[in-house]
Amino acid sequence: MNRNAKRLLVATLGLVLAALALGTGPAGAAEPEFRWLCKPGRAGDPCAGGSLLTKRVLADGSSSTSKPRTLKKLRSRVDCFYVYPTVSGQPGPNADLSEDPEIDAIARQQAARFSPGCRMFAPIYRQYTIAAILGGGISDEVAETAYDGVKAAWRRYLTRFNKGRGIVLIGHSQGTGHLKRLISETFDRKPKLRKRLVAAVLIGGNVIVPKGRKVGGNFRKIPACAKATQTGCVIAYSGYLKDPPPPSALFGRVGGALSEAGFDPDRYEILCVNPARLDGSRGILKPLYDTGRFPGVYGGLLPDLTGVGAPWASFPGLYSAACRQQDGASWLGVDVLTDDSDPRPRIGEPLGRDWGTHLTEVNDAAGNLVAVVTRQEKAYVKSLKKAKKGKKAKGKKRHPRR
Repeated sequence: MNRNAKRLLVATLGLVLAALALGTGPAGAAEPEFRWLCKPGRAGDPCAGGSLLTKRVLADGSSSTSKPRTLKKLRSRVDCFYVYPTVSGQPGPNADLSEDPEIDAIARQQAARFSPGCRMFAPIYRQYTIAAILGGGISDEVAETAYDGVKAAWRRYLTRFNKGRGIVLIGHSQGTGHLKRLISETFDRKPKLRKRLVAAVLIGGNVIVPKGRKVGGNFRKIPACAKATQTGCVIAYSGYLKDPPPPSALFGRVGGALSEAGFDPDRYEILCVNPARLDGSRGILKPLYDTGRFPGVYGGLLPDLTGVGAPWASFPGLYSAACRQQDGASWLGVDVLTDDSDPRPRIGEPLGRDWGTHLTEVNDAAGNLVAVVTRQEKAYVKSLKKAKKGKKAKGKKRHPRR
């Protein structure tokens, strides 16, 4: 890709992501619409299909391969509900329900690695599109149509498929925005449902909390995760390299993309939870990337990993990350741990400083995220067993043998 073409692509994507700051407005007239993208038993499910064989590539070029095993005990008790970010290049203001290549690719990239530990559900929803953004077509009705599809899928899942199982919510960017609203309208208000929340993985969507606190802001009852065995909590961050996000940054600052109105930046901040601390990795990131070429406009901005020689790639010891605060910003700072002699691809900020590492920030820490969520799923299943034993013991006390 030549320099002028890349500049044009970056400018276009900048306009796309800027529209995320619009949020959602009053209810529109559009009917909720969705189709299942990922659902147990669905043919061609991108969240479950394909090999997860992973090549671990070290700085000296040596490598090894491994494959995660299916955790049947967890999958029998826990579901994941995933909402993908903005990927649609369709011409209308809201995407239709076509299963475009970009949708399959992003679901595989972001959601498939969680599937060994949970049944995965994900809707194709009528998200607002690049064409609508460039044409000034993001009305309240258009934004509401996108959310309505997510909420309709959630209701269908909850009434037909959940059957009391634990729930992991996973979202990125626009997907995180919709899940934030869903959580505030459901889990935050319903104690019985809240007991089923294993974790909410809400990346790149500016989850807001009062300064110095773990709960409040966007959610009244759902706190930030403080340890890997804690359930019913939130993991959230937005990634940037080195220096603080600039004042114009759309992520890491109250008032940026997907930030709800009414939060004073002097009193509130953006939540940062570092999964590379929660999982015991001492800040060392464990990236996981699907090596297939990503379709659509994003593909030109992502590293070419097609020569790795395995469906997935990991680069151990290449990056570290830490939650940082400075000049009113709160973000996950990413650092490279090796020098230029290391040929492995670097995390970048291809959209510029305002966006940080937004395009890859889920997969930059995917190994850490999966490790934490797996421990949360195990803790949840363990709590069910403990509650069942307690119930049996209580029943014996009430009805002793004669």
